[in-house]
Amino acid sequence: MPKGDNTMNYVVIDTNVIVSAFLASDRQISVPYSILGAVFAGRITPVLTTCIMDEYREVLTRKRFGFDQEMIESFLSELRTQSVFINPPTTRKTLPDPKDRCFYDAAVVYEAVGGLLVTGNTKHFPNCPFVVTPAQLKQRITLNI
Repeated sequence: MPKGDNTMNYVVIDTNVIVSAFLASDRQISVPYSILGAVFAGRITPVLTTCIMDEYREVLTRKRFGFDQEMIESFLSELRTQSVFINPPTTRKTLPDPKDRCFYDAAVVYEAVGGLLVTGNTKHFPNCPFVVTPAQLKQRITLNI
């Protein structure tokens, strides 16, 4: 069950949003980058699990991206300080990509208090009203969710 009150804006951030923010060539117009900016400004609170952190680290350290290891570790450490860390129950929800279940399970815990899952792959989460695109989340942040 979520701790805190209903005024917090809890968001589970899919890995593709993090990677897109890291890859942004023009950070002034990058929606994923602005979402991370909202995290570090305290406007939204990420929801993390061990599975999510493991996936972030595994994907961000892939050689094809060429991201600096020190920058990755610094980012992950700071992200954790801005987040709530949970151990959600497994929903056993069938999704097109089983690796997405840990993101879904974490988001379900916060759904009752308006929590969202933000992803560039909404088709991976069919019939999930709490799943939004980065652009939809940015609009909500602009409107103070």
